[in-house]
Parts: sequence; structure tokens; C-alpha cells
Amino acid sequence: MKSTIKLFMIFGTILISLIPTTQISAQVYGNAASHHAVQLNNCYASPSPRVNWSGCHVGNAEVHFANMTGANLSYIVAQNGLFYNVNLSGANLKNSVLAGGNFAYSDLSGADLRGADLRNADFYHANLSGVDMRGANLVGARFPGVDFSNANLAGQNMSHTNIIGADLSDADLQNATLVGVDMRNAIFDDTDLRGANLENSDVTGGSFADSDLTGANLGGLDYSGTEMSCRGSPVCHKTDSDNP
Repeated sequence: MKSTIKLFMIFGTILISLIPTTQISAQVYGNAASHHAVQLNNCYASPSPRVNWSGCHVGNAEVHFANMTGANLSYIVAQNGLFYNVNLSGANLKNSVLAGGNFAYSDLSGADLRGADLRNADFYHANLSGVDMRGANLVGARFPGVDFSNANLAGQNMSHTNIIGADLSDADLQNATLVGVDMRNAIFDDTDLRGANLENSDVTGGSFADSDLTGANLGGLDYSGTEMSCRGSPVCHKTDSDNP
């Protein structure tokens, strides 16, 4: 009887092993994967340049110091994931779900983040230069010390976010909404802020040098100690050295 039960157990184990799996787990350091919740499509692949994780489901993923340049993470679902100091430059993260994620010190320069869910995500000192974030959900997101230079944030709602000390030089913020934003010491040099709403935000110690504030709403904006050699708004001024 015992031998019969043992045979049934062995047979059952074999059958279970043949069932297609939809998830693997992945805790990743560098490019060596010790996998910690990645749904399978091409999702068993270790993080690497141009890896295709499109549509993968990742739970509590941890990726550290990896090179994922040009990776395809479009439509990925990776809430609360940790992507610490990861090179995601030029990556496709369009329509990804990255709510609650941590991208501290990561390089996302030139990445496509259109339509991404970035609620409560933390981009502490990340490189977001040249990113396209149009249509992304940034509610509760944090961007302290982030490089947003040359980023496309046109029409983006960044209200109540944290961009303390961020560099938004040459960024496109046309018609963007930045209501109640903590942007102390942020740099908006040569930034396109036409039609933007900066109502009740704090940009003390920052700079709007050569930025275009035409049609911008600056009601309640605290710009004490801020460089205001901008144009397009009554609050702008030019120093004698700026005039030919």
C-alpha cells in the first residue's frame, strides 16, 4: 500500500512539473538573476541591454546596478519594485505600471514613460533627462535632485509632487500643472512654461533664467530669492548685464 501511495506521489509531482508556469520570482543584483516574481513571456530573461520584459508581471522585484539600456518594459506591471542605480537609458516603459517603485540614482535618460503609472514612485537623484512623460500618472511621486533637462512634460500634471533641487533646464512644460509643488532650489533655465499653472508652489532659491512664462499662472507662487530673469510675465526682470 505504501509503495502504491509513493508511486502516486511521484506521478503527481511529474504532472505538476509539466504544467506551464506563468510566474517566476526574481531578486536581481547586477545582471545575475536569482528570480523573484516575473510573469513569463520573455520574462525569465535576466536584466540586460535590450531585454524584452514587455507585458511581464513583476511583484516586489529588486534590480540593483544592472545595465538595461534600451530595454522594452512597456506594459510591465511592477508595483513597489526596487530599481536601484539601474541603467535604463533609452528604455521603453510606455504604459508601464510602476506605482510605488523606487528608482533612486537610476539612469532613465531618453526613456519613454508616456502613460506610465508612477504614483508614489521615488526617483531620488535619478537621471530623467530627455524623457517623455506625457500622460504619466505622477500623483504622490518624488523627484528630489532629479535631472529633468530637455524632458517632455508638456501638459503633464505634476501637482503636489516633490521636485526639490531638480534641474528642469530646457524642458517642455507647456500647459503643465504644478499646483502646490515643493520645488525649492529647482532650476527652470530656458524652460518652456507657456500656459503652465504654478499656483501656490514654492520655488524659493530656484531659477527661471531665460524661461518663457507667457500665460503662466503664478498666483501664490513663492519665488523669494529666485532668479527671475525670465520673459512673458510681469514678475520677470532682466538685470543690466542681460540687456545689450
